[in-house]
Amino acid sequence: MKNKLIFSVNQKGNAATWRAEGLPTKETAGGDFWRMMTDDGYYREMLIYSSQQTAKSVTVAGDTTTIVYDGLVSTDGRRFDIGLTLTAQEGPDGLTFGAVVDNHDKARVNELEYPYVDFSTVCDMDRARDVLIRPNGLGEQLEDPWHALMSAHTEYMSADYLEVKSTLRYPRPASMAWMGVESAGHFFYLGRHDPRTRACCLLCALPPRGEEGERLALAMCHYPFAKRGETVELPPVVAALSEGDFREGSRRYRAFADSTFYHPHPAPKWVTEMRGWQRIILRHQYGEIFWKYEDLPRLYLEGKESGLDTLLVFGWWKGRFDNGYPHYEVDEELGGADALRNAIAEVQRLGGRVILYNNGILIDKQSDFYKKHGHEVANIDIDGNEMEDHYKFENNGTVLRNYGYKSFVRACQATQEWQDVMVRNGRMKLSFGADAIFYDQLGSSITLCFNEKHKHGPRPDDSAVYRIENIDACRALLGEGQAIGTECTNDIISGAIDFIHGCERGCYLKDKLHDTANGIFPAMFRHTFPETVMTNRRVHDCREGFRDELNFAFVNGHRFDVSVYRGRKIGIKGVSEYAAHIKKLNALKDRYADFFFGGRFIYDTVPETLSGHVYFGEFAANGQHLLALANDKDVEAVVKVSGKIHTVPPHEVACMIL
Repeated sequence: MKNKLIFSVNQKGNAATWRAEGLPTKETAGGDFWRMMTDDGYYREMLIYSSQQTAKSVTVAGDTTTIVYDGLVSTDGRRFDIGLTLTAQEGPDGLTFGAVVDNHDKARVNELEYPYVDFSTVCDMDRARDVLIRPNGLGEQLEDPWHALMSAHTEYMSADYLEVKSTLRYPRPASMAWMGVESAGHFFYLGRHDPRTRACCLLCALPPRGEEGERLALAMCHYPFAKRGETVELPPVVAALSEGDFREGSRRYRAFADSTFYHPHPAPKWVTEMRGWQRIILRHQYGEIFWKYEDLPRLYLEGKESGLDTLLVFGWWKGRFDNGYPHYEVDEELGGADALRNAIAEVQRLGGRVILYNNGILIDKQSDFYKKHGHEVANIDIDGNEMEDHYKFENNGTVLRNYGYKSFVRACQATQEWQDVMVRNGRMKLSFGADAIFYDQLGSSITLCFNEKHKHGPRPDDSAVYRIENIDACRALLGEGQAIGTECTNDIISGAIDFIHGCERGCYLKDKLHDTANGIFPAMFRHTFPETVMTNRRVHDCREGFRDELNFAFVNGHRFDVSVYRGRKIGIKGVSEYAAHIKKLNALKDRYADFFFGGRFIYDTVPETLSGHVYFGEFAANGQHLLALANDKDVEAVVKVSGKIHTVPPHEVACMIL
C-alpha cells in the first residue's frame, strides 16, 4: 500500500509536522520529534529535547530532509559539544529516518529517541477506537492506548510527572522491532530496520496522570553510547501510514527481515512434525533424584499414549539441575554414561526423540569456570558490575525458599571463551546420541554489556549479536537429522535455530493462575514468522482452566510442553485428565496434519461474528485454509465465518476448512 504519511521540519529544527492526505493525522502542539539522554558519570540521564534546540541548518534536497545541529542544550540549560545529523527520506513505502551522533563532549551520549512521533490524532477523531499493536512477547493488542498505557505508571521510580512510559526492550521481551496503531481503517507503522539487529527499545508514552487522552507518543530508542571523539551512525527507522491493519506492518517488517538477517535453516522433518515433548527433570535443583536414565524409555511410552513424541531432559548431569554451569558430567547415581547412551538409543528405537539440556547463558558462581574465567566472560552493567541472576528452588523446607540458593553471572556472548564452552558442551551431548542439543535462555537474558574487551568493543548494544555466531558454531556439530533449540522467542533466534521452548506472552492464555492475559495477540508474531516451531508454557497440572490453556496452544499451532508440576515424579501418566486432553488435541492435529505441520499460520479470515471468549488461529495448506477455534467459557459460542454459522461447545475446540 502507498504511504500516506508526510513529515516536515521547521527551519529552526525544533518542531516537526506529521500529516496524512485526507486524514486528521496531527502532531501534538509543542511536542518533540527526537530526544537524547547524556551521562557524565554522575548525572546519569541529562535530558535533551528537540523542542529546545536550534539547528545549524535544515535543508531539503529531492526526497531527503537533513537537519544538522552543531551543539545541544539540556532541559536544565547545560550546553554540550555534541553534533547531531538527522535525515528523513521519503519513499513509496514509507519515511526512512537516519541519525549520526558526533560527540566532542566529555559527557557520553547514551540514548537517542528518533523519530519521536508525538500524535494528538492518528487517523480517527474518536481516539478510543484506536488499537496499539506491539510485540510484547508474541504480540499484544491494546484498545484505546490513549488511556490503556497509563497502567505503566511507576508511582515514583520514574519521572511519571513528565510522562508515563511503557517500554519494551528488543529483542526480549519484544520479539520484533516494530509496532503500530490501527486507526480508522489505516495502520501507522514504526519499525527499526537494523540488519545487525542490535539492542533497542520500543517506547510508548502518555502525558502525566490526569492529562491522558489527547496525546500518544511512539518512538524507537537507540543506544549509541558515544563517548568523546566517537562518531556513531544509528540504524534506520521506517514510519509509514497506509490502508489496512497490522498485517501491513507485518508485511513491511518481514520484507526487511528477509532481505537482511532472516535466513532460517531447514529444520529436520521430525522437528516440523513434532507434536510435543515431556519436560523431564532427572535430578532436581536441590539434589533429589526424580528419575534415572533407565526410566526414559518408559516415560517416553507413557507420553506416546497421548501423542507426545519427544523427551526434553533436564538435570541429567552430576552437578544437578541449575547447578555447576557450564560444567556437565554424566551422573553415576543416575546410571552412568552407558546407561544414558542406551536409554537414548532405546527411546529412538521405540520411535521417539531425545533432547539434552544445557544452559546457554548462566555461569554458576561456585564453578571452577567462574573462578578461572568469570571476570573475562561475564556481562558487565553500566556501573561495571557483573550481571547476576539468583534462583530459589527448594524442596519442602523454608531456608532455600526464603533466603535463596543459587547465584549466577550472565555470560556475554561476544567472548571466544564462551563460544568454546558452548561448542564443547554440544559435542559432549551429541556423543550420547541425542537428537538435538538445547541451549536454554539464548532467546532471553539479552542485555547491554559494557566490557569493552569483548568482541562488541565500545558498543554495548551489539553484544547480543554474537549469539548467532555461537549458535552457528554449535550447529556445525550437527549430523543429519539432528537439531538445535533454545528457550524464548524473537525474530533473530527463530531464524537461527530449529525449535523454541516458548516462554513469553502468547505462549499461554493467563499471566497468573487466575489473571487473564488481556490483550495477548500471538498472531502478530505467528503471522510474520509462521515457520517458527515453538511450544506453549505453564500448564503444570490439572488446575482449573488447564483445558483452556491447552486449547489456546492448539489454535495457535504451539507444540505441547508437558511438565507436570514442573518435574513431579508421577509424570503424565499420573494426571489422567491432562493426558486425555492432550491425546484428544493431538489426534485432531493428526487429522489435519497438512495444516498444522505442513502448512503455515496466517491471519486472513477474521470471523464476522466472534464472541469475546473465542480464540482462533488460521492455517493455509494446499490451496485451502483451516480455521481452528477455542471457546474458554461455560456457554456455547456462536461464530459466523464467510456467512456460515458455527458453534463451539464450552471449553472445547473446533476445526473447519474454509
